[in-house]
Amino acid sequence: MIRGNKIAAVGKRSATKIPAGAHVIDASGRTVVPGLIDSHTHFLSWGYRLGHLQLSEADSIKDVLARLKHYIEFRGLPEGKWVQGRGWDDQYLRERRYPNKYDLDKVSPDNPVVLTRVCGHMMVLNSLALELCNITKDTPNPRGGVIDKDDQNDPTGVLRDARGLVSEYIPPPTYEELRQGIRDAASLAHSLGATTIHDASRPDEATVHNSTQPYVDAHREGDLGIRAHVMTWYPRDWSGDEWLSFGTLKIGIDGSMGAQTALLYDPYANDSSTRGVYVGDQERNKRVVQEAHGMGGQIAIHAIGDRAVNEAVSRIEEALAVPREDHRYRIEHFEYPTDEDIMRARRLGIVASMQPNFVGEWAWPGGMYETRLGKERNRRSNPYRRLLDLGFHVPFGSDGMPFHPLYGIWSAVNHPNPDSRITVEEAVRCYTLEGAYATREEGIKGSVEAGKLADIVVLPMDITEPEFKLKATDAEVVEAAKKRLKAYKVDMTILNGDIVYKA
Repeated sequence: MIRGNKIAAVGKRSATKIPAGAHVIDASGRTVVPGLIDSHTHFLSWGYRLGHLQLSEADSIKDVLARLKHYIEFRGLPEGKWVQGRGWDDQYLRERRYPNKYDLDKVSPDNPVVLTRVCGHMMVLNSLALELCNITKDTPNPRGGVIDKDDQNDPTGVLRDARGLVSEYIPPPTYEELRQGIRDAASLAHSLGATTIHDASRPDEATVHNSTQPYVDAHREGDLGIRAHVMTWYPRDWSGDEWLSFGTLKIGIDGSMGAQTALLYDPYANDSSTRGVYVGDQERNKRVVQEAHGMGGQIAIHAIGDRAVNEAVSRIEEALAVPREDHRYRIEHFEYPTDEDIMRARRLGIVASMQPNFVGEWAWPGGMYETRLGKERNRRSNPYRRLLDLGFHVPFGSDGMPFHPLYGIWSAVNHPNPDSRITVEEAVRCYTLEGAYATREEGIKGSVEAGKLADIVVLPMDITEPEFKLKATDAEVVEAAKKRLKAYKVDMTILNGDIVYKA
C-alpha cells in the first residue's frame, strides 16, 4: 500500500486494510519489483543523442550507408552541416568490420560525418570530417588513443579513444537540447521500469556546458523526472537529496573490448599487435583519487581489461593506506579480472559495478568477447556467480548498450557461461538494492518495504517462471529471445508514489 510518496504497508490483500476510495491495482500473474536502478549509464548524453542518426539496428555497412543517406536527405541538411550518429556494432554488421571513410564518402562527400560505435570508445569519420578536424597522415596518436591508418599511412577515418582530436570541431549540444534530452531519456526510462540512474558521463560529453547544470536546473524547476546520481570528473563533496546527488569521482584507465582499447596483459586474440591502451592520465588519476579520498567522497574507476582492473584495484588500495570504513569505492565494468585481483578487490571491499547486457550482446559463441579474447580467456569474463558467492556488492547497469534493465536481468540469468549464471532473484537484487547500496541509499529505496520511497514497477510477466530462461543456446533461439526481451515495455512504473508510465 502506498500513501503519499512512501510505501505504507506490504502484505497480502487479505491481511491489509484497504482504505475507502483507494486506487487498487491488480497485478495478478505479473511480477512486482522495486523501481529498477541503472547504476552505470550516460543518461545526459544519451538523451540529447536520441535526435541523432540511430544505427543500433543496422545489420551491414550497406545498411549504415543507406540510413546515413536517408538521414541527410530527409532532414534536408545543407552542405557542410555536421551529421552525428551512434550505435553501430561491427559484431552485428554482415561484413564483421569497422566502417571507414571510404565507405562514408560514397554517400556523404559534402557533409562532415562522425559515427560513434555502440561502446562510445570508437568513431568513424568521413574525409571531410577528417579534413575539418585537421587529422592527416602526419597526425600522431594522441595519449591513450589510436588513429587507424591504411597501407599508405593515410587515416582510414577510424579513431579509437581519440575523442579529444575531434571534440572542439563537432558542434556541441545547446543547453536547451540537454534539458530536453533529460526529459526524453526519463520518459523512455519510465517505460522500461528505471526509476533511478547513475550518470557516468565524461566531461566532454556535454562539451561547453557543465554536465551537472542541466540536472541541477531540472531538479530546481521540478522537471527532472528521474532520480539521478551524477558522477563528475573532479573530486567533490557528497551532496544532494533523494532526487539528485553528487559526490562520486569518475576516472578512466582503459577503453573498451569492442574498440580493442581495453588494457590486457596478453595480446588480443584477433590482433596480436595490440594489448589495448591506457586512455587516462596516470599521474592525474593518482592525484585525484587521493583528493577524493581525503574529501570523503566516493570513487568510481572505469576498468575493463585485466591489466586495467589491476591498476584500478591498486589506485584504491593506495588511497586506503589511510583507512576509511565503509568507503563503497567502485570499479566500473570489472569485465575481465584476474583471480588475484578478484581476491584483492574482495579484501578491500570494492564494489563491482557491472553491465550484464554486455554478455547478452557479445558473450555468445562467435561473439565479440570470444573474438577479442579467444574461447578459453572468454570463460573468465563477467564472472557474476563467483563474485556474488564471494560476497561482493554487484550493482547492475547498462552503459546504454542497450538501456534496458529487464534485458540486463535476462542476460545475467542466461549468461553464456553456465558457471557465471545467477538466479532471477539475484539479478533483480543487483538491479535494485545493490544499486541503492552503491550510493548509500539502501535505507530509502531498492526494495519493497514499508517506509521506503514508493518506486515500484509492475512487469508484464512472471519472470520467475522457466519461460524467462533459455532452454538452449542455439543461435536462432538466442536471437529470438533477445529480440523479444528488447521489445518489452513494463506494464506500470510508479515513481515517488505517482504512476509515471502505464502500458
